[in-house]
Amino acid sequence: MNTKLIHEVRAVKNKKELGYIIKAQRISERVLYDTLKYLKEGMPEVEVSNFIKKSFIKYGAPILSFPPIVAFGKNTANIHHLVPTKNKLKKGDILMFDIGCTVNHYCSDMTRTYFLGEPSKKQKKIYINVLEAQNRAILKIEKGERNAKLIDKAAREFLNKKFGVKKFAHGLGHGVGTVIHEWPNLKPKSEDIIPVGCVMTVEPGIYLKGFGGVRIEDMVLITPNSCRNLTKIPKDLDSVILK
Repeated sequence: MNTKLIHEVRAVKNKKELGYIIKAQRISERVLYDTLKYLKEGMPEVEVSNFIKKSFIKYGAPILSFPPIVAFGKNTANIHHLVPTKNKLKKGDILMFDIGCTVNHYCSDMTRTYFLGEPSKKQKKIYINVLEAQNRAILKIEKGERNAKLIDKAAREFLNKKFGVKKFAHGLGHGVGTVIHEWPNLKPKSEDIIPVGCVMTVEPGIYLKGFGGVRIEDMVLITPNSCRNLTKIPKDLDSVILK
């Protein structure tokens, strides 16, 4: 059996597999809500990261899809800020959380970006445009587009026009299953055609070194003529401003 065929078979989720992914996502959402309540000015990233890990254990999902990404301030400009630091949360900071857990080996994956206090004009601009890029890509999928390259292009061209070509420096998304990154891939040069029944992330981002970054990531299920967003945490600008 060739690898491509294995990838394609794995990509399509049956009802049971999809149920595990959704359950893992609901747990992640609960953990994120708890984390937002726990947050206080002056807390270091590492403390918040530890709280997230403990919360997953509390909700019966001790095996994570990947170590939680917790970034405050300028650290949000690191695409994969894998090791939380002693960097403390302060007013005016951008906060980024990229988290996921597993249920019966099936992964969830979600990123949300927040602001502590009223965001600056520049922070707002980045956020609104990243959200618009995500909406454009999801709309493309909703209208039945299955060519990975064209879905990526819908978000990338929009962001490139706003911020220049080097600021969105990763693929738009990937398949999710028993591993966190599986076939297919939403990338500029991807030849993949997305099959029905596949769960994909859609995660555009803008990263400005020395300033900060924004990434918004949802998981969507590809349906015969559209898609279904499996991520239920609000992401409109008002919802992401932490008072």
